[in-house]
Formats: sequence, C-alpha cells, structure tokens
Amino acid sequence: MPPPNAPPPSTAGPPWWLVVLAIAGIAGGIYLWQRDTPKPVPPPTTASAPAGPSADAAPAPAPVQPEAGAPPLAALVTDAPRNPLPGALPDAATMPSPEHSDAPILEALLRLARRDALGQVLNMQDLARRFVVTVDHLPRELIPAQLSAVKRVPGPLAVASAEGSITLQPANYARYDTFVRLAGSLDPKTMVSIYLRFYPLLQQEYRAMGFPHGHFHDRLVEAIDDMLTAPEVSGPIRLVQPKVNYRFADPLLEKLSAGRKIMIRIGPEHAARMKTVLRALRAELVR
Repeated sequence: MPPPNAPPPSTAGPPWWLVVLAIAGIAGGIYLWQRDTPKPVPPPTTASAPAGPSADAAPAPAPVQPEAGAPPLAALVTDAPRNPLPGALPDAATMPSPEHSDAPILEALLRLARRDALGQVLNMQDLARRFVVTVDHLPRELIPAQLSAVKRVPGPLAVASAEGSITLQPANYARYDTFVRLAGSLDPKTMVSIYLRFYPLLQQEYRAMGFPHGHFHDRLVEAIDDMLTAPEVSGPIRLVQPKVNYRFADPLLEKLSAGRKIMIRIGPEHAARMKTVLRALRAELVR
C-alpha cells in the first residue's frame, strides 16, 4: 500500500469496477426513494477457502428468486456462460478467502486512486461481496442499501411541490456530477485487467449467493445491457410520497429496474455520458 506521500495516481483512471460502483453509488438515491421494503440478502460467506465452510459458518443461503426485470430462471442455472471472459484468469487457488479479501482488493485499487478518493465513494468493508450484490441487483427492483458497494449520494433530493403535485427538479442532477466525472475518466482496458485479476473471487461470491451454476460475468453484462435500454424521459418527472420516500408517479417508470431508474434520475445529459462509458466498457468485456 503506498505511503501517505505517494506520487499522484496514474492517469489511466480508477479500476474497471468503479464504473459500475459509480453507477451503483448513484443508486444510493434509490434508497432514499424506496427504503420501505429492502430485499433480503443471503448472509456473508464465512468459508476460509473455496473447499468448504468452516465449522461455525452460516447455513448455505437460499437461491435468490428472480424479480421483474431479472433474467428467466433457466438462464441463471446453465453451466455454459453466455459471454466468454475476455482474457485469461489467475489460478483460483491464488485468490484470498472472502473474509480476507478487502486488503488485497484495496491494495490493487490504491495503485490507481488515492485512499481518500476511494473512501468518498466506497464502503470499505466486504468489498467483493458488496460489489457482487450491487451488480446482481441492478437489473432487479431495488439494490439492498445495507450491502451497497458504495456510499449514499450526498445531499437532499431536490423536488418542488405545487398544487398537490411533486416534481423532480433539474438541480437534483448536480448531485451525481462526481460519479459521472469519475466514470468518464476511466480507461476500459485498465478496468478489464483489474476485473480479470479478481474474477475468481467475484465468481465464488456470486455462486455463494445462491447461483451455483451461474456466471458473474454474464450477470455484469446483463446489468450493463439493462441500463443501456433505459428510456429517455422528456418533460417534468412527477413523484409521489406515499410514506417517507419518493416514488415515480408514473407506474411504468416505477416498475423499471434499479439500473434503469438510475439512468433517469441522473438526468438526460449525465445519462448520455454514462451510456457512452457503458458501451466502451461492454466492448472490452464482450469480444
């Protein structure tokens, strides 16, 4: 890990997965809107090695059931990946156990970004599992805030109320400036090299979630594709507040996946930039 007076980070940008982490960070706004019914998530992996759980390990989690916007169950239980990995992987035996993976992951991230910069975005514990959970839930209804890979988007939601109608204000889009700038600074090739370095660990975490025959790479590509199909909304975006949190007044928007809602909530200009970033990343991930 570099000393406090280490030279500035490489201009190549943060590692690949900060693209999706930035997007997932934007999803912190979703938690502010839809906090009423968070989805249950399996307990953390406690095995010290892929060979099997320790004596005091938690019971194996039940499979996560697909929700609206999630792939068909048949697509989740196939042994054959739909999208081959774009490069060679390290030996799975060289991967740290999940409960000891934070330090090596952070060490890799610190080669490309300072710790204080990462600390502004990431929840710095249980990084691998948080990342896998976040990516897996992007095509679902809601990202579990308690296991989000990133911190909540700062600042209050900007809304206006008039004559009994609540609308999302354009000023709200500025809350996502930091995340969009971060995503736009990334080098896709560098991102994928970091991704492949830790892929066996991410795959292990994904299967421990309840997808014993699934492939995390397929789920990542699926999450990207889902966000790329987010609709463009013209005119004021009306909201409702049935309880504490806001929801879209339009039921068609409210039924969209978490990833698609993110693309709407960040505003049309940010969404256009994010789609450019996601297409470049997808081109490196799927060859």
